Amino acid sequence: MTALRKQIVAEAPVAEVATAGGLKNVALFFAAPFIGLAYIVALPFYGLAVLAMLAARVAGKNENLRVLGVALKQIAMAIAAPFVGLAFVVFFPVIGLALLLGMAGKAATARA
Repeated sequence: MTALRKQIVAEAPVAEVATAGGLKNVALFFAAPFIGLAYIVALPFYGLAVLAMLAARVAGKNENLRVLGVALKQIAMAIAAPFVGLAFVVFFPVIGLALLLGMAGKAATARA
């Protein structure tokens, strides 16, 4: 009976070790505390956003508050406009240059 047991054990299929799956599990194991911390940090901001949305819905029903909201929106947009324009002037040439270099790189590698 011992010989039969040895033969069964010898013929049993051996499970292969999956290194890619194991590496992914290890990475998730180390990343999990940081993912949880991100959720904990983001939760109060999410709650404040929900509270602001509910307050805006209630304020939208009052005509005086609606007019005040539109006026404040116009003022905020007038204040933000120069900063948005400055961001466009600063970042769009850099973005355009990066796109141009990317297209040139694709063209150079396609010809080679």
